[in-house]
Amino acid sequence: MAESSVPGFTRKHLFLVLSALMLAVFLSTMETSIISTALPTIAGDFNAFESFAWVGTAYIVTSAIGTPLLGKLSDLYGRRLIFQTTMATFVVGSLLCGIKISMGWLIAFRALQGFGGGGIQALAFAILGDILPPRQRGKYIGYFTLSFVGAALLGPLIGGFIIDHFSWQWIFWLNVPLGIIVTIMCHFALRLPFRRRQARLDVRGAVLLSVSIACLMIGLEEGRKGWTHTDVLILFAVAVVGLVAFILVEQRVDEPMIPLRLFGNKVVLYCILLGMCAGVATYGAGQFLPLYFQDSLFWSPTASGLAMAPQMAGVSLATFGIGRLIARTGKYKAYPIAGTMVGTVGLLSVAQIDGSTTYVWLLLPMMAMGFGAASVFTTTSIASQNAVEFTDLGVVTSTVMFFRSLGGSFGLAAFGTILNSTIRSEIPKRVNVAAAEAASLIRAPGQIKLLDPVSRQAVVDSVALGVSRIYWVCGGVMAVGILFALLLPELPLRLRAGLSEAMEQSAPAH
Repeated sequence: MAESSVPGFTRKHLFLVLSALMLAVFLSTMETSIISTALPTIAGDFNAFESFAWVGTAYIVTSAIGTPLLGKLSDLYGRRLIFQTTMATFVVGSLLCGIKISMGWLIAFRALQGFGGGGIQALAFAILGDILPPRQRGKYIGYFTLSFVGAALLGPLIGGFIIDHFSWQWIFWLNVPLGIIVTIMCHFALRLPFRRRQARLDVRGAVLLSVSIACLMIGLEEGRKGWTHTDVLILFAVAVVGLVAFILVEQRVDEPMIPLRLFGNKVVLYCILLGMCAGVATYGAGQFLPLYFQDSLFWSPTASGLAMAPQMAGVSLATFGIGRLIARTGKYKAYPIAGTMVGTVGLLSVAQIDGSTTYVWLLLPMMAMGFGAASVFTTTSIASQNAVEFTDLGVVTSTVMFFRSLGGSFGLAAFGTILNSTIRSEIPKRVNVAAAEAASLIRAPGQIKLLDPVSRQAVVDSVALGVSRIYWVCGGVMAVGILFALLLPELPLRLRAGLSEAMEQSAPAH
């Protein structure tokens, strides 16, 4: 590892900082997926099955709010201070989540934890932009992408292991000692010289953006139960009104929360659109292939989690290989083009599954899916940071990551609807049950195997068809991503770290 060009960063300091940031990204991202296997147990402990979904939703909503807000704050007040505060928020939230009080308090503590978790992801990638030049960043951003995607895929597996061998509280308490280690490492190793900007936080913009994001995310979560429900339509209406008001405010303030000029930057715009496409395919559809493994192949939750290993292999190949190629050549445009093409082929191949498809047939398509998504995530992070000035580094990083997560949220909402509608329409065609009762046949894998042969095959085929339809949509979305990749401009990658350039520009002339 070469010495950093930022004053005060030795080889040892750089290693410690990067290791701490990778661990922080892994912990914060995993909290969105690890909870899925624990929710039934948590709901049973509190006897609150009617509200258990909010344990996951609270984290997702506040994480989405925290991503752009904390990214902007780091541009105004310094990355180190905001990152340390964000880590403290995440650790305290994790500690409180493990205290068994009531379902209501758990949801509130998850909201606190999520606000910190969303900021951690954005700030970690922004700090990477501070201390490493864009051309060299590719060597290391692969590790961060691997932590980001790996946590999303491994979360259910780790959560299932903790539930089987410990109490559910350890899903949250595990973050406390590891989060403290991250904080200590960054306290001593992360030295980021910062000149305070004479600017005030756009409070009105922050409030409007937070309200819009909250209503949109909650509406997407609640919409899975029915898109025409009055409360869902009201949430979407408030989100739209809030977004319009936010845009009007941002046009008039001196220091906007999200500078609208970013969307006029073609590199940033196409990075956002590419990230949304890959987010739909990776995070939106990520939980449905394990569902096929469980309900059509009758595998356990742990086995279905392990079955996602080929996708992780594809992610690893893309992140480490492409990062080094970018560092060697200084070019990035070819990789999202290749990635979206390979990812589209993989997604459309998975879409061919039916109730009799074997796991071996899915190995290469899963690798292609992972390769495609990681190619996009790696290159868009580097390209977007390279396309803006240092003063916008935090906000552009958080904006790209926010829209990536938003794509996943749209995907989850839409795909849940596709799967439910498929089950309700297809099972009654195969067995004599009403559409309203069709979902009652979807049970734990062991219980599905005990159904009579006709009912069992109806479940197997209907789930497979629903998952197939989801991946057809994913393939179409990723195919649109090919167009965005072709339109992505390629700028020369800078050879200086963002912080070094900023310090040099602000130094008094002699």
